[in-house]
Amino acid sequence: MRKRVLFVLACCGAVLAAVMALPAGAALPGVNGKIAFSTDQTNDGQGPSDIFTVNPNGTAETQLTHGEFGYAENPSWSPDGTRIVFDGGATGTQQLYVINGDGSGGDPSHPLFNDPGNFDFAPHYSPNGEEIAFSSCQIPGFICTIDVIAADGSGVPQVLTTPNWNAQNPVWSPDGTKIAFESSQDGLLDAVWVMDANGQNQQRLTAPALEAGYPDWSPDGKHILFQDKCCVFGTNIWVMNADGSGQKQLTHMPSKHQNGFARYSPDGTKIVFISDLAYKPGSCPDASCSDLYTMDTNGTHMTKIVSDQPGVFFSDWGRQP
Repeated sequence: MRKRVLFVLACCGAVLAAVMALPAGAALPGVNGKIAFSTDQTNDGQGPSDIFTVNPNGTAETQLTHGEFGYAENPSWSPDGTRIVFDGGATGTQQLYVINGDGSGGDPSHPLFNDPGNFDFAPHYSPNGEEIAFSSCQIPGFICTIDVIAADGSGVPQVLTTPNWNAQNPVWSPDGTKIAFESSQDGLLDAVWVMDANGQNQQRLTAPALEAGYPDWSPDGKHILFQDKCCVFGTNIWVMNADGSGQKQLTHMPSKHQNGFARYSPDGTKIVFISDLAYKPGSCPDASCSDLYTMDTNGTHMTKIVSDQPGVFFSDWGRQP
């Protein structure tokens, strides 16, 4: 019994030491909870789109929105697994909204904050849950920047990137000190970049030839997922070290197929993503046919978990509340 108590105390001490070593606001890997996803139910790429949740094994699929937010997409879980921020078109242009994890608490007439002159999308919570990074596009012109707003919508958005280039799909590092995003900066079609959380020290991580985008940080902060040549046949999922080194292709799609839009599970052992593998090549000319899959972080054990909602596009894996 004494040995068991000492072992428990030692383990608790190690965990406490690890927590104390993390920067303020850092997020520890969590227990895997539900996966939120959005889907185009008309299967034509035009909407309407709604937010759903599903268990990692494909059970308990639940529809959270029912057209009241217009084109609702890009769900992102809060760090504690209780809320979902997403972009919706209830006002005529995409604005940010927040609902509870069960779909309650949302109001289409009240976006997170009023931003009628811009098209706001792709939100992502900071690890401490106090801020939301998102893409904001000027209307007209559709030049997008990475902005940050308080999680309760108060204050004025902080613009982190210049409007000289398009910047989209921001995601915070687990320690809250950096943001990865995709950008056409330097005249490239697309590349994955990383910057400090205040917008400083921007650095490109991927080569122009990859046409890389849609990054996601591993829960331990050591790796970044991304996809190459976005949204055309042959798109695949890659992983690299957080500094851009060690780039490795995880999936190898057959001819005239694609996958992508990958996110890590909270415990860092799995990846959720979309793929059109179940559809006959050429049967969906607008590339809106896709199902939701999971796989191991080395690209093996691909498992389809949602196949009854055509046009699954964006997803995010939440932790258990």
